[in-house]
Amino acid sequence: MIQVIHAAFRRVADREGRTCGEVEVNTNQAEAPKVLVYFAPAKDNDFEVVAIVKNDADYEIDWYDNSMHQAFTDETALFEAGGMKKSGEEQASFKDQVLSHGNIREVLRRELIG
Repeated sequence: MIQVIHAAFRRVADREGRTCGEVEVNTNQAEAPKVLVYFAPAKDNDFEVVAIVKNDADYEIDWYDNSMHQAFTDETALFEAGGMKKSGEEQASFKDQVLSHGNIREVLRRELIG
């Protein structure tokens, strides 16, 4: 089961034409230990996950623009049913863990809803 170790709001960002809150999340998953989760307001007065992105750049050695790798990779499938066979319950648990970590939900409301 995916567990959120730490989550921190980073910024408001545009993701595929939608205004989203970018949250950096540390997980217990070896495949994606640190990801950026993009949340957008949902119709149920909560938030939906728009995308999950992993940054594989190592800032210790990658302090310049290195075109030898793709620094940001879409990891949404790792957290969706069919990717790592995560059930709907596990997906909801991950989303709830992120939103309930610290004051993430309140910050998203303030930044995205007003």
